[in-house]
Formats: sequence, structure tokens, C-alpha cells
Amino acid sequence: MSSESFRTSESFSPICLPRYNPQAFLHAYVHFFDDDTYVMLLTTRSDAFYHLKDCRVRIEAVLLKSNILTTVQRSIAEGGLRVEDLPIDRRFRQKPSSTNNQGQVPTEVSVGTGGPFGLWHFIYRSIYLDQYVSSEFSPPVTSHRQQKSLYRAYQKLYASMHEKGLGPHKTQYRRDENYTLLCWVTPDFELYAAFDPLADKAMAIKICNQVCQRVKEVENEVFLQGASPFSW
Repeated sequence: MSSESFRTSESFSPICLPRYNPQAFLHAYVHFFDDDTYVMLLTTRSDAFYHLKDCRVRIEAVLLKSNILTTVQRSIAEGGLRVEDLPIDRRFRQKPSSTNNQGQVPTEVSVGTGGPFGLWHFIYRSIYLDQYVSSEFSPPVTSHRQQKSLYRAYQKLYASMHEKGLGPHKTQYRRDENYTLLCWVTPDFELYAAFDPLADKAMAIKICNQVCQRVKEVENEVFLQGASPFSW
């Protein structure tokens, strides 16, 4: 969908969804309403371009009349989940200061770069729904190159977690010069989180617990509920 040709004109292209049918093609009609909002209609018919074009016109008319399209565009502009907005337990924000005759006195810990304690990004996948949600990218992961590099790190972590013969694993913690990565796999969800490379391991684990709790609180808003898992 990042191709410029998709964004500047109506497109009708064959696609293969291996989990749907590895021996056949579907055809995708794609039309962009603006730079970030588009509709995709799928069909098994190779001659359905004009039929799907008519469907799109009717869909667009309904979206405009009901102001749904405007709401979607505003939501995209405002962004999604941000790690900076995560509600963090106040106990996690405290650390002991230097001691005196009265003992240790807790002081506030400043919020780390890109979010609480250096949390930069996370991906949460619901196993049952086979859907995922991710946070907006936070500084310093701002450029396309940095984001692509992080996705590659996630990809390697995922492959390691699900490696045949050795996996699946439940947790994995990695640290290098670029990130601290933490992965947590349960029967209900998978969580992949990226932290500042200097992040504390124990604190990173606590923050991941907070992330999971937050996603649970908003799951009706971020996931499609009441439907069987997609088989694509």
C-alpha cells in the first residue's frame, strides 16, 4: 500500500493470501480517499473492476453523509496509542535517594526518553483474534530507517521465539547498542517491546505488565470484537 501508484489512481491487482488459498488469487480494488485513508475491496472475479468501483462510490457517499470518514481522518491525525500516555503506577516512579539519619527518602524518577523508563515502542498481538495493535513511534525512533531497523529486530526476535525444535519460548530479553528488547508470549497474547538500551531489566518487565493492562482496558476500542479470527 506504500506504492505511489496505489495512491494516485484506482488500482485493481491480483494478490495471493496463502492462508486463505495458496493455489489461487484474489483481486483487490484499492482507492485512496486521501494520503492516509483508503478502501480495499476483494473479489475472486478478475472482471469485477467496474462493479467494485460502483460499490466504492456508494460506500464513499455513505461515509461522507454520516461524517464517519471525517471522524476516521481526525482519529488518524490525532494518532493512536502513545507510550508517553501510559498510566504508570506511582510506585514505579520512585527510587530511594541518598540516606540520612531518617533513612531512605523516595524521590521522583523522571520519565525516560520516548516514554516511561525509556519505553520507545511496543507491539501487542491478540492470539485468539489474530489481530495486533502497536504504539506510535517515539523519539528517538523517528526516521523511516530507524523504524525499519526496529521492525527487523522484532522479526529476528519473533523468529527466535518460535524457532522449530527450540521453541516456542515464553520470554526473551535482549540488549545491544541500539535497543533493549523484551518479548513475552502467553496463550492469550504476544508482546514485543523496545526500550532504551540502558533500561533496567526489572523495570522493563514491570512496564510491560502495565502495557498489557492498558491494552486490556482499551481492547474494545482497538480490536474488532465478536468475530472469528481472520483466516488470511
